[in-house]
Amino acid sequence: MVLQLSGLAAGYGAKTVISDVTFALEPGQILAFLGHNGAGKTTTLKTAMGLLPPRAGEVVFDGERIDRLDVAQRVARGLRLLPEGRGIFPDLSVAENIDVVAARNATHQPMFGIADVYRLFPALDERRTTRSGSLSGGQQQMLALGLAILGTPRCLMLDEPSIGLAPNLVERMFQQVHEVCKSHAMTAILVEQNVAAAMKIADRVIIMNNGRIVFDGLPQQARESNFWHYF
Repeated sequence: MVLQLSGLAAGYGAKTVISDVTFALEPGQILAFLGHNGAGKTTTLKTAMGLLPPRAGEVVFDGERIDRLDVAQRVARGLRLLPEGRGIFPDLSVAENIDVVAARNATHQPMFGIADVYRLFPALDERRTTRSGSLSGGQQQMLALGLAILGTPRCLMLDEPSIGLAPNLVERMFQQVHEVCKSHAMTAILVEQNVAAAMKIADRVIIMNNGRIVFDGLPQQARESNFWHYF
């Protein structure tokens, strides 16, 4: 297993947002992580990434506990989070963004180097000198995804990656996620309100409600379940 969450609980202040969140993901598996706003999906990702301390439970990555490691150490091991809002450096050019992150994630034999990012996202290659903050929303999301895969990622967590994107760009981006995961055995978690797009590429679906997992199974089983009324 790549990522395992066991009995995870976390929250903000006096409020507990997620409780007893437990699941494990295999290499190359794509998970559609669904639920209404406030269900606890983003809190789960933040806790796995180390941005929020767990109140209970464990986070295991490649067979080792990482819940005591800081964010940089988790990134170095191959756990990546593409947050809602993209997380690019808007005042730097496309090339500068990529160069900075590539240097930070440098390894002897990276799975994804700078040339791979430009190959996967030709629009970025054409705009290397463009200030990132002036890119279109779709181009910014491509850049954010390119930055997230630089180096040797093992598990990519995407928080609402389709927000603000035109339907054709959403489909293209999800196709790229699918290609990257299946060709390099990279695991992905998609927190996504565009349920149809996420389900097209998902191998597995987890639905959360009120901070707890209420469904865990195959996409077709999810469509046939009683929990589909959430959408």
